Amino acid sequence: MFQIQNVPIVIEPGVEAIEAEFFAVERHGKARSFPVQLFRVNLDEKVAQILPFIPSVQRPHVFSLAQNPEESLALVVYDVLGRIQHVYTRDSAKRSWEKRDVADEHAGKTIKQFSIRYFFSTKESRDEFMRCVDGIISSLTQKKEPSQREIATAFNILSRARSEPVVLPVAVAKSSRKQVKI
Repeated sequence: MFQIQNVPIVIEPGVEAIEAEFFAVERHGKARSFPVQLFRVNLDEKVAQILPFIPSVQRPHVFSLAQNPEESLALVVYDVLGRIQHVYTRDSAKRSWEKRDVADEHAGKTIKQFSIRYFFSTKESRDEFMRCVDGIISSLTQKKEPSQREIATAFNILSRARSEPVVLPVAVAKSSRKQVKI
């Protein structure tokens, strides 16, 4: 597992390098973090051909682990105002880029809607809860009665939580905002 942490949310437009922290979990489960320096990528026509996106005036600030983005394992992209927008990482075979959008609440943008964050004690209980909720929601969207077993399982998992739910602001994608009721 590989994560980028402590990356600046907002940068000055003229900065040539930024500092971040990478977090890796190795095979034997030992986690370690280490500081890294990301360098600005000069966006010219040669570099534009090897980037996983088309550079534009909306995303003019790109930072990489190496001076040559082809050799890098990660790219951090900032928008025209200097706010973090996307993080690109290499897949496990190091052949293709995986794009991860940064949520509005992490990038310092306006929040559109609130949500609740639940904490689970194990990954398995989280997955079982999500499966039950997915089944309940699909039943309701098909205008069917949800399964009592799925409802009971979901609430049993929530009742075993060690900490109470936390209300958090969450951004809503513009394409799906029409379905959101405020």
